[in-house]
Amino acid sequence: MTLFECDLEARLPACNLARAYHVVVSRDLFGMFVVEVTFGRIGAPGRNLRYAVDEIGAVRARVRQVLRRRLTAPRRLGTAYRCRSLYDPEGWLTEDGLDLAA
Repeated sequence: MTLFECDLEARLPACNLARAYHVVVSRDLFGMFVVEVTFGRIGAPGRNLRYAVDEIGAVRARVRQVLRRRLTAPRRLGTAYRCRSLYDPEGWLTEDGLDLAA
């Protein structure tokens, strides 16, 4: 069961920049929360990181950490990450004050 899912993209053709981030939070068969982060160049397989956490507070902290770093992209990369799709039924982003639509 997916609890949270977000797809982000950053494109800057002049600099040959095309990056993607995919963040998914779900539960495994043992009841642990799993945070999966896949990132890399658009069109390439990318790198996949998985974090197994037993409490929801730590899950939200990990998601916040990943997404807050993406919000600094205009300063670092020269372009912002844009949200391509979002599944957030519990409103984690609004509660945490993260605005990925900007």
